[in-house]
Amino acid sequence: MDSTGAFGVADGVGGSKTEGVDPGHFSRQLLKHCRDSFLQRSDGSSSPSLQTAVAAASAGLQESPIGGSSTLLLGQLDKGNGNGNGSDENGSGSGETGVVRFLNLGDSGAMLYRPASRRFKSGTFLWPRLVMKSHDQTHFFNCPYQVSSEDFDSAIREADLLETPARAGDIIVAASDGVLDNLFDVRIQMHIAQLLEELLSPSPLVAQSAVGRLAAAIADESATTGLRENDESLKTPFVLSAAEEGHRFVGGKLDDVAVVCGLVRSDKHDRPPEQEFSNF
Repeated sequence: MDSTGAFGVADGVGGSKTEGVDPGHFSRQLLKHCRDSFLQRSDGSSSPSLQTAVAAASAGLQESPIGGSSTLLLGQLDKGNGNGNGSDENGSGSGETGVVRFLNLGDSGAMLYRPASRRFKSGTFLWPRLVMKSHDQTHFFNCPYQVSSEDFDSAIREADLLETPARAGDIIVAASDGVLDNLFDVRIQMHIAQLLEELLSPSPLVAQSAVGRLAAAIADESATTGLRENDESLKTPFVLSAAEEGHRFVGGKLDDVAVVCGLVRSDKHDRPPEQEFSNF
């Protein structure tokens, strides 16, 4: 949400279906309560912390309990003073524009990519370097941590809290395990690289359009890969994770796909003039 700098992904646990519960209903209500908490403070006053948003969701769902459970990923860009202190990867001095914070419970994930110079055989180009990535939380293989109306207190204690300084040009990708189990990091980097010139455009409309197309491209490839069930020629992160745990899994993992992408921009947006853009 532009007004609060907050975003989230909640993936309802499919096992709820066996109890006659719509797994999507709980996750949608969970994010609604978190969203309402942020919007209540979007009038220029200080925004609530991610933990405060989760506490508000806890209160709302305990007041009106519903069945089901969900993983939860929340993130927020806390805008800095934009003073431009420090320098970026290319020494242009754009500096930090704030702090990105993540709260993660379960096996959804968030990544922050930063355009940086990288040398390839064909020359030196801007490439989206992975700066930070959350890690999944599982009780055992393919059984993620999750939250329900009854156990919010434990969820808040177990959630991972991460933060990193943000710079203009940083790209944030938050996604459910339907994406992360089917796509390696390099595939997401490739999608970002193909849209970098537009993502870093001085035009807010061009950049916003590119953000939407980035999310759609990642979602499309994830869903397409998931449909390749039983394809023994296909290697995915889930295939490798299963093997590490002593399980055999073949092909794509058919699963719900949710992707949220965001772009960090400064009030005065300057595209690095000396850099070429990669065309992959």
